[in-house]
Amino acid sequence: MKFPSQVLVSLVAFGLAGCASATPNSEAEQQAEQAQPNIIVIMADDLGWGDISLNGADLINTPNIDRIGLEGVQLTSFYAGANVCTPSRAALLTGRYPIRSGMQHVVHPHSQFGLPQSETTIAEMLREVGYTTGMIGKWHLGHSDEHWPTAHGFETFFGVAYSNDMQPFDLYNGKTVIETPIDQTALTEKYAAEAVSFIEANKDEPFFLYYAETFPHIPLFVPDHAAGASDAGHYGDVVEHMDWGIGQILDTLDMAGIADNTLIIVTSDNGPWFEGDSGPYRDRKGETYEGGYRVPFLARWPAMIEAGAMSDAMTMNIDLLPTVAALTGATLPSDRVIDGENILSVLQGGNNTPHDQLFFFNGNDVAAVRDARFKLVLNAYYKSFYVPFEQFGGMLLFDLEKDPQERFSFVRENPETVERLQASVDMMRTEIADLVIEPANPLAPRPPGTPVGPQLTTP
Repeated sequence: MKFPSQVLVSLVAFGLAGCASATPNSEAEQQAEQAQPNIIVIMADDLGWGDISLNGADLINTPNIDRIGLEGVQLTSFYAGANVCTPSRAALLTGRYPIRSGMQHVVHPHSQFGLPQSETTIAEMLREVGYTTGMIGKWHLGHSDEHWPTAHGFETFFGVAYSNDMQPFDLYNGKTVIETPIDQTALTEKYAAEAVSFIEANKDEPFFLYYAETFPHIPLFVPDHAAGASDAGHYGDVVEHMDWGIGQILDTLDMAGIADNTLIIVTSDNGPWFEGDSGPYRDRKGETYEGGYRVPFLARWPAMIEAGAMSDAMTMNIDLLPTVAALTGATLPSDRVIDGENILSVLQGGNNTPHDQLFFFNGNDVAAVRDARFKLVLNAYYKSFYVPFEQFGGMLLFDLEKDPQERFSFVRENPETVERLQASVDMMRTEIADLVIEPANPLAPRPPGTPVGPQLTTP
């Protein structure tokens, strides 16, 4: 039997609340059972696991990000879908490992590829069940008409095409440039103001807002009044100012009276780059160890998530699309592989992961794979040399329960585990063999006339 989406949402909501009580505990919960939740996904750029005070940052203060975790759930083993920008964003929006969508490499201003029209994003999926959709911030999934956010389910777009170290770097409203060049010192405040306006305009109907901050990707900028606020220098100022912007969103939800039935998520696209803190985890952005992939994840949904929940179950940003489908009554695409899983139970603080394994892609290849306890690292970097451990007979097996810092390998002690995880990697490599795309060298000379920057047709 196929239920209407509102009925399905009520059933999902009742199931979530049922572990705490057989009947709703408040008027807010009763309302939540009758309405699809608003959804806000906040994606920081290069924010490290240890860059928020709730994760132990001692020089950076993030009260608003912390508030989301304290009033909701914190997932401590949550991973980005890649160790760099573009593929991680594709993974989040499609629920698929980025190689499946052809987005395993970073988009540059002269790149002619982008997220294919054949992919289904969270925004497209939610529009089918009546959501208003908007995006604010950094897109980085292509910059021609067919690759623009408004071609992938977002009814509105206010933001930038790619990272702030790329040129030309202009601010867009839809497809129209509204500021060139951008005053990056005011960018976070403009993003926050646009988010406030979007929420206020759509508070009476279910909405999805994808808020993708430009920072703390370098170069770093803050307005003069925010300079010197942090004990962590310029980087800390940027993170704290970004936290201020998130506070504006939280305040707006409260004033609009819709906070109880809004799922708001904060995470990052990968680990920290040249500054920032990956917490206790090894290495950072671009690397194949935990610090490159393990990122903050905090979520709040007062009507359905108990305050102070926490889970160490392994999860990844590919899980957001199927989870959103489950809680809204949206239909998952059935004509393709969806690698993500529904993690509603984990958001409730459950410690059982729905994944047998998670794969960690670095461009075309699987750099590592982990199960609930062990992680097999297959290649890494030494200086500029990509070291294929398999060829040298030196794969590394880390016991993340005993040694989450990945200091010591236990290959000798666990040969069966190595064999099992290697077999799963071999199967995945066979599955994606035809999807390999050689990366372009961003520094190579380009043919004369190569377009650089967004190439958009405006009305």
